[in-house]
Amino acid sequence: MRESEILKIDSRGRIVIPRSMRKTLGLKENSFIMLISDPDENEIRMIPLPFSDTVAFVRLRIIMPDEPGALSRVAKVLGDLGLNLLYGQEVVIKKGVESEWSVISPLPPDLSIEELKRKLIESGGAKKVIVDRPNKS
Repeated sequence: MRESEILKIDSRGRIVIPRSMRKTLGLKENSFIMLISDPDENEIRMIPLPFSDTVAFVRLRIIMPDEPGALSRVAKVLGDLGLNLLYGQEVVIKKGVESEWSVISPLPPDLSIEELKRKLIESGGAKKVIVDRPNKS
């Protein structure tokens, strides 16, 4: 059953998720949620993530050739490394030349960022990999 509430944003941009919604969704202190904004639809989606505060997330910007099979080669490397993709968006930067795939994923504890970048370039054919760790302690 869907619930709806009208919430007010405070001066620092915060909202309070009502207790009934937090309970229904299993959200507790230090739970992770992902927000996705869609300016075309004028909406924000909030998705609870089933991970604890000990999980490190990575945001990858993978620059690759804009050619058939490029995205699948990169995706295969991510799958082989055991990355669980939470979000992905691919954009063509220059048709026939270059595209970019932005991905958010939990980082497996036994995988270093340098190894991840190396494998994406060597095995996946990526031109460049930019890594951001949004929740790094």
